[in-house]
Amino acid sequence: MRSTQISRYSRGIPLLLALLGLLLIASQLLGRLDFWLYDSLTRANPLHPPDQNLIVIAIDEKSLSELGRWPWPRAYHAQLLDKLGGASAVGFDIAIAEPSRDHPEADKHLAEAIRRNGKVVGPVFPELQAGQLLETRPLPPIASAMAALGHTDYERDEDGTIRRVYLRAGLGAPRYPSFAAAVCAVANGQKEAIPPAQPPRPGQAWQRRDLVMVPFSSGPKPFHTVSYSDALSRLPPSFFEDSIVLIGVTANGLGNQQPTPVSANNTGMSGVGIDAYMVHGLLTHQQIRPMPLPLECLLGALLLGLGDWLLSRRVRARSLLAGYALASGAVLLSSAALLYFASIWAGGSVVAILLLLSGTLRYVSGQAQLFSLAFTDGLTRLYNRRHFDEVFGHAVEQSRQKRKPLALLILDIDHFKKYNDHYGHYAGDEALQKVARALKDCFRQKGQLATRLGGEEFGVLLTPGDAPQALSAAERFLGHLAAMELPHSASP
Repeated sequence: MRSTQISRYSRGIPLLLALLGLLLIASQLLGRLDFWLYDSLTRANPLHPPDQNLIVIAIDEKSLSELGRWPWPRAYHAQLLDKLGGASAVGFDIAIAEPSRDHPEADKHLAEAIRRNGKVVGPVFPELQAGQLLETRPLPPIASAMAALGHTDYERDEDGTIRRVYLRAGLGAPRYPSFAAAVCAVANGQKEAIPPAQPPRPGQAWQRRDLVMVPFSSGPKPFHTVSYSDALSRLPPSFFEDSIVLIGVTANGLGNQQPTPVSANNTGMSGVGIDAYMVHGLLTHQQIRPMPLPLECLLGALLLGLGDWLLSRRVRARSLLAGYALASGAVLLSSAALLYFASIWAGGSVVAILLLLSGTLRYVSGQAQLFSLAFTDGLTRLYNRRHFDEVFGHAVEQSRQKRKPLALLILDIDHFKKYNDHYGHYAGDEALQKVARALKDCFRQKGQLATRLGGEEFGVLLTPGDAPQALSAAERFLGHLAAMELPHSASP
């Protein structure tokens, strides 16, 4: 009966496991596990070869020491943009949203330089001012001179790390491509018309669409970095010929350093560096798309339910834990393969952990059942002689040490051979089971151990127990057994 119940419960485990996986994946309660897995796979990602035609012009400490304190005169930017006339696209990731105070004509000259270049992309980003969400973009004359505008809003995960970006976003509607996508479009001659500025309205939200993962990788960065001062004064225009150039702040204290999966020593990465990874991914068609959540839930539930069902039936008990561990590893390897070779992020950490947990519980449960079977009589489900001998020896020793009495009742079914001869051995087994149930009913308190010693002989160990207690317990059991009125017509 007990083994049948266990088997029945065991058959329902795959379904329960699938439902648990579905709930955990859908609720994202263990989302940080997937973050950890993604970061680990990203750091182990095969190195991307550096793109000779992708250059970051960094406003770094060297440039600040040579060109002076920030912000610099607009004339520097205009001079640099004229030098980059041969570039296929220029991502100007510098927010010039306020007019120049000292030289009002400088904004006009910068706009003219941007127009002469003809391939400059500017940034758009959300900004909260006085409780009102605004769409911050370059000054109108500068924005109108640009080839395109792209948003620089990156999605922060729950742990504050940047792993994702939306290919389109904007205030009120996703009107702008991402900054990296706008740069790539200009480089490919596919300019998108710049939408008009969105005036602020109460309750407007920043809307996003088309989520992708930033294709970070370990090892050398897939782009070249040069200092702004070198690009302005030392490098020839031919150095940037036919290249995609991104200009942005990398110096500490000027721009926000964002934590990423590949940030060195938790120092973060500059926005222009993240843009460069994204541009490289778009150029090489390596943009990683996360699997839609409904599909991830269904796939996870299917893997858990079917995997647990197959493993629990096909793998031997002694190899059960190893089998589940290999299945969990296969899930993680499949996730890595999808990431590296298909540019799809499917998670998988929840499935792997639940599979391993299920295997561990099944293995422990199996071992517990084996241990129980080793000390249980198969017919009556009472403890067997082996367990009795171990307990009895320990009980005698404790009785001597504590000087407390113990009692042992020996019970034997009279004329049991005649019962078997008259009713048959099947009926004899039933009689033994009924007696065993009577023993369980009468001796279920702490310190009372009912055992089948062998054949039709039973024993009950009472600890502590003196002679009067033992006689009373024996008489109570005999009365209970007599009340059952088990027939034995062959008894003399």
